[in-house]
Amino acid sequence: MADIEGDVTKIVKLIGGKDNIESATHCITRLRLILKDQSKVNDKELENVDIVQGTFLAAGQFQIVIGPSVPRVYKEFIKQTNAKAESMESVKDQGRQKQGWLQRLVRLLGDIFIPIIPAIVAAGLLMGINNVLSNKGIFYPNASFIQMHAEWKGVNDIIQLIAQTSFSFLPALIGWSAVKKFGGNPLLGIVLGLILVNPALTSAYVYAAHPAATPTWNLFGWHVSQVGYQGQVIPVLVAAWVLVKLEKYFEKHLPDTLQLILVAPLTLLITGFASFLVIGPVTMTGANWITKGIVSIFNAVPILGGALYGFICAPLVITGMHHLFLGVNLQMAGTLGYVTLWPVGEPVTMAQGAACLTMTYLFRKNAKKKNVAWTSGLSSFLGVTEPAIYGVNLKNRFPFVAVMLAGAFGGAWMGFWQVRSSSVGVGGVLSFLSVFPKQWGFYLAGEIMTFFLTIILTLILSRTKLNAARKIGTDETVHDLSAFVSGKTEAIENVPDEMFSKKQLGDGIAIAPTSDKLVAPANAKVTVMMQGSNHAVGLTLNDGTEILLHIGIDTVDMKGDGFKPLVDVNEYVKAGQGLIKFDSKKIKAAGHSNVVIMAITKQGSDIQKIDFMKPNQEVKAAKSVVADIAYQKVAQKAVTA
Repeated sequence: MADIEGDVTKIVKLIGGKDNIESATHCITRLRLILKDQSKVNDKELENVDIVQGTFLAAGQFQIVIGPSVPRVYKEFIKQTNAKAESMESVKDQGRQKQGWLQRLVRLLGDIFIPIIPAIVAAGLLMGINNVLSNKGIFYPNASFIQMHAEWKGVNDIIQLIAQTSFSFLPALIGWSAVKKFGGNPLLGIVLGLILVNPALTSAYVYAAHPAATPTWNLFGWHVSQVGYQGQVIPVLVAAWVLVKLEKYFEKHLPDTLQLILVAPLTLLITGFASFLVIGPVTMTGANWITKGIVSIFNAVPILGGALYGFICAPLVITGMHHLFLGVNLQMAGTLGYVTLWPVGEPVTMAQGAACLTMTYLFRKNAKKKNVAWTSGLSSFLGVTEPAIYGVNLKNRFPFVAVMLAGAFGGAWMGFWQVRSSSVGVGGVLSFLSVFPKQWGFYLAGEIMTFFLTIILTLILSRTKLNAARKIGTDETVHDLSAFVSGKTEAIENVPDEMFSKKQLGDGIAIAPTSDKLVAPANAKVTVMMQGSNHAVGLTLNDGTEILLHIGIDTVDMKGDGFKPLVDVNEYVKAGQGLIKFDSKKIKAAGHSNVVIMAITKQGSDIQKIDFMKPNQEVKAAKSVVADIAYQKVAQKAVTA
């Protein structure tokens, strides 16, 4: 069992301590933090904490992927840090200050749809159960389950009633969430949604079939159709925005004594008229164009349309733009009675899990990573892909590419066979329940093929350059370190800085440079880049050896003037690859020595000793060997084996 208290203590320390935390919240799988100084975070050590499945920076928030146990972790986190516990919305608003308009729009729609997802998914799952019970050919060749077992009809009818409610009153759900998000009274949002689906109106489904037969209101000669907006998304979103604007206007301009009496009725009255006269007809037309456009693509080129959507599904989740397509799916369900995009994109969920499952094999020698991959894969099979994306597949790159390629195949398959679902359903292994039963065979075949194709692609891509771990030589040991800059070697003991000369950071070697480009002495991962000054970089070799490369003495005072980083933190570099360009003239003009130092701050556990080149030797960057690494015999045998 995970030691949540101890692991949270480690997390707090590795993000720079509680004084580095501005605010905190959490979502379904992640801690979401606003930090004062991102550079204080030790990403590498943080991801070694047992309960941490991954970390990333997005939308101005530092996010730590925990998994389903995140509520307990968050509670302990607040207890230990006394951090300001913010609402999700507050933390998102802080992060959004650095976002562009498109990112803000996407996040806005996501914030509206996310709260109603449980109701939609539950409805989709129940509709799937209804499909199972009421369709022929599942349990009996020419009859449905309830036809053969009439005593179950009442049960099925209630299930159907519960399932259809969320979709029948979808505008009320969206109205509540949208008005709340826009800063208005969410109860007015519910009432607005109910107004748009009032039973006195002609149902949107009936109107679509017989528009001419729909009764109208005569408003001084203007005939307005008495049509409801069941299953519609865009009309209620726009109407909710108008409602909040009106509500805020009246709250600002009406006397306090009249607000309780007048604000709500005036707001609903004006918004209601505007919805039926202008907002509804205009936006419903636009929504239908969107729906028909998507349907026409899948009718004209189903394979291409499915492949494209399947290919981009995984990246859409990272950007948050998948929430846009949730709205499109809901619009299709309300307008057409079926959904195309959801089943086309669902194989990607299976692919995320398959990639993680494959990574458990590739991580078989690393218990921590193997456990993360296993739990993340299981989460994907249950419909939650975020731990798989951020904790395993994206950070290792090649499994994420495998997911995209396999997703394209799965999407093309679903598109070719015109697989459709009755709604947006639960993801993962139970997703087939939301698909029309007659298409279960095609759907399950596509899911299974996508699963195995992902495994094959992940294994193949693990042997290519896409596998970042191979770039630092996972299967080979570094036996020497090459010159990190051209020049003449110096003993580290003679460096005019006691931190280096007394080897407080570790043993090493210095070079008086004749070139102005710092390069990697071996294949490694960039773990540190001194932010602001860019005068030093930290590298980690495959065996855990950590190296600090430092340009000049006291050059931190130059605040980056004369230094240009060529790589980013977490980037994998090859021996000889440029790390930093620097200007020796500027360094000397500022009164500093331009000597470049390499210090071994941490030796790998299997290293026996490191021999450094003697001083006063001319060396060429990436060509000359400046340090020989000797490993223990046991380690050498293991490497040979």
